[in-house]
Amino acid sequence: MRRAIIKILAGLLYVVLAFFISAVIKPVNQFWQWSSDWLFDLLWRHHMITDTYEWGMDPPGTIMLVTIVLVIAWFLARSVKVLRAKIGR
Repeated sequence: MRRAIIKILAGLLYVVLAFFISAVIKPVNQFWQWSSDWLFDLLWRHHMITDTYEWGMDPPGTIMLVTIVLVIAWFLARSVKVLRAKIGR
């Protein structure tokens, strides 16, 4: 049970670090903005977003942010796992 709680807390830490990385590191932030714009244009061309689009709720930006944060968090978790294996713990 203790090990499961530690894994959950570590996962939350990875997600928080991934949000921080996506906000602070400029190339990651620019990639998020570019990919959000690209996804918006794609959805607009295929008429999945119409004239009633509410700019306050930005589905393309949210989708890309969640995707980028999950990829970064996964990469952090894998990196820690590899480092722990190399150290021998």
